[in-house]
Amino acid sequence: MRLTLTLLTLTVALSAQTKAPVTPKDYGQFETLLPPALSPDGKWLAYGVNRSNRNNELRITEIAAGTTKTTAFGSQVAFSSDSKWAAYSIGVSETAEDKLKKDKKPMQRKLGLLNLVSGEQSTVDGVESFAFSPNGAYLAFRRYAPEKPDKKDKPDGAEDAADEPAAGATLIVRQLSSARDMTFGNVSEYGWQNLPKRGRLLAIAISAEDKTGNGVQLYDPETG
Repeated sequence: MRLTLTLLTLTVALSAQTKAPVTPKDYGQFETLLPPALSPDGKWLAYGVNRSNRNNELRITEIAAGTTKTTAFGSQVAFSSDSKWAAYSIGVSETAEDKLKKDKKPMQRKLGLLNLVSGEQSTVDGVESFAFSPNGAYLAFRRYAPEKPDKKDKPDGAEDAADEPAAGATLIVRQLSSARDMTFGNVSEYGWQNLPKRGRLLAIAISAEDKTGNGVQLYDPETG
């Protein structure tokens, strides 16, 4: 009996010693779940999955049905207050990002939009930020501002970067029910009226390069 136990112990020890170590190609299997977000009506759950190989993804699940919409490199999800829409930012793979840097091109994210009623998904290229109106009827999204020239390329007498106002970019306000868009140019900042489920007014700051028309405007998308 003692001999049998000794042989068994030796076999287990040898088996543990010969277990194959984790290799770099396996690192991508390690996943981290990001904090989830729940739609206002509690019917949808969104959460991010980050992997060691940076092939991250966003998952939006209809809880009752158990069905999931998956978007590669999705993040920063937001639900409309009426739980009819989900918006999120979409990045690129690590390989694609490295290539853009090598080619000295800017890395611009996309806007992803999911209709939670119909299941239809759409994307808009080159969107830096977005925000639903508090009443859930509109989505404002701002594109990237044009890249500023290098200091060596700037004409004599041009302002330093620290003295320049924030660069303006195109802002689009979309009526979600009709997909109709209203476009504003040279917008540096924007913000919705802070009235839960009722706010519809949008404040926008105009910052044109020639400073013509700069100021703050208030837009009502329901009356124009």
